[in-house]
Amino acid sequence: MNGWLIAVAAAAALAAGCQGAGARQAASASGDPAADVPYAILVETLRAGQPALAASAAETFLEADRPPPIELVELLADAGDVRVRTTAVALLATTRRSELAPLFRRKAQDATPPVRLAAAFGLAMTGDPSQATALRDALASPDVTLRRTAAWLLGLMGNPSAIGMLRLKLDDPDAVVVLRAAEALHHLGAKEGLDEVRSLTENDLHQVRYYATRLLGRLGTTADIPRLERLAQSRYLDVKFAAIASLAQLGDLKRIGMLLDLLDSGDTEVHVLASRQLGDTAYTPAIERLEKLLKSRDPTVRTSAAEAIIRIRSAQTPWRSRILADQPALPGAAPAPTPMVPGTRIPATPAVPPRRTPPAARETRP
Repeated sequence: MNGWLIAVAAAAALAAGCQGAGARQAASASGDPAADVPYAILVETLRAGQPALAASAAETFLEADRPPPIELVELLADAGDVRVRTTAVALLATTRRSELAPLFRRKAQDATPPVRLAAAFGLAMTGDPSQATALRDALASPDVTLRRTAAWLLGLMGNPSAIGMLRLKLDDPDAVVVLRAAEALHHLGAKEGLDEVRSLTENDLHQVRYYATRLLGRLGTTADIPRLERLAQSRYLDVKFAAIASLAQLGDLKRIGMLLDLLDSGDTEVHVLASRQLGDTAYTPAIERLEKLLKSRDPTVRTSAAEAIIRIRSAQTPWRSRILADQPALPGAAPAPTPMVPGTRIPATPAVPPRRTPPAARETRP
């Protein structure tokens, strides 16, 4: 697994880190980003110029209570890395800011198909529903990258008109497309896909097993606890930790102490894995332990802890599902309606209550 690198302004981070937990929580609630250490660390991550880190931070902000500075995300829309550009454009799209339409039109000319698809998503979210046709077409594309991206974006769109076409993707030959379709269906309020996710926890590909194991905690039931108990014995740490986190999401907290204890490990990779999975659990007692890592001299540890804290704080349900599209409209501007996907019959209405968005964690976007 690649290490995470980040250049954070140490003095600012450490000075902010000297606050007590109560002061930090009060600052977070007041919306003062300068006083919120995890938020400040992730904003610096976006500025740091490390592609993997910037994309991961942007994905975390998709489920955060407060978006990063909009002008910073606009800069990332022109980053050299395709994953960063795609995620930044998708993050901008979920704000539904109509004044971003020119940026989306410009990114619709990007040299890379996934970025163009995210731009079409942005235009659809800001008042041009005809652009949603691109997502429907991409879902049927022979290009597996486009199918994966389209399934993810259709989940972000929050429109039940996409349920029918996503159901068809549960038979896709690509396992990641199947998992993304199942995740999107769950976000849209549909129940399909659980059997496919269960099956893919036994897939021969390690990364597919990880993704499916992680997703099972969000979609599964208590009947899945024995399966997850077996997966918690995996020799792969990420699968093992994902199984423990999924068990916690389903109400079985017997092993969550293991993840907490591993935050004291001297191994950076273990720190990152344990932090990431604790972020999945919405287990608020983990915040105090994670906050200690914000003072680490290792930027990788600080970043993973910051992401986990933001995701735990943002949890409204056992599966994080906050959406930035519910942010207050600009003064004098009415929010754009959720676009209907062309070729469907269901009216374009939000599929889920406000404050919901699917998690887009680094490992779920191969």
